[in-house]
Amino acid sequence: MNRQETVEQLKRVWAVLASDLDEALAYGRQNSSAFAHRTLVRTHFAMIEGLSYQLRQVTLTSLEGTDLVTPIEIALLREERYFLNGKGHPEPKEDFQTFLPSLLFSIRSYLKNHGATYEPDTSHHGWEALRKAVDIRNRLMHPKSEACLHLSETDLKIFTEAAAWWKKTILGMFSACDEADDYWRSQLMARGQ
Repeated sequence: MNRQETVEQLKRVWAVLASDLDEALAYGRQNSSAFAHRTLVRTHFAMIEGLSYQLRQVTLTSLEGTDLVTPIEIALLREERYFLNGKGHPEPKEDFQTFLPSLLFSIRSYLKNHGATYEPDTSHHGWEALRKAVDIRNRLMHPKSEACLHLSETDLKIFTEAAAWWKKTILGMFSACDEADDYWRSQLMARGQ
């Protein structure tokens, strides 16, 4: 895929996942139940993970072959690591990174596409809430007992704070990208290009 195709893919994935999240929220408002709460958490994390992957794909198609990303970053964007096969030849293997560092890497990498400056606020209590929300999500997705499937009021509060941090962060990232795009466009126009 080329950059335009990956940007379009990002938009399509975002549209589906945003629609799913809207439906999960609407369902939860009408049917406040344990099922609705679990569905909301799962749906929200699907959105974060799906968008994070798409951000990396746009970065990969945009910046691969430039000096703006290192070979290590390319391997991370591709979710690859390398090993030697039985004949001593290097081969790629899938390599999935830990969720939170991968999320920050995705955001920072995407910013490079736009020459933008933005740093997610990991000192904010919402970042700590996201860390705890990942544990909640993992508990729901890989239940070891019935108790793992129950969300307490504290769990829901943590999830709400994490969701607010994510929304603020992703909107801040996109805003920084828009500002950088405007700046670079003005620079090109000033040069008559």
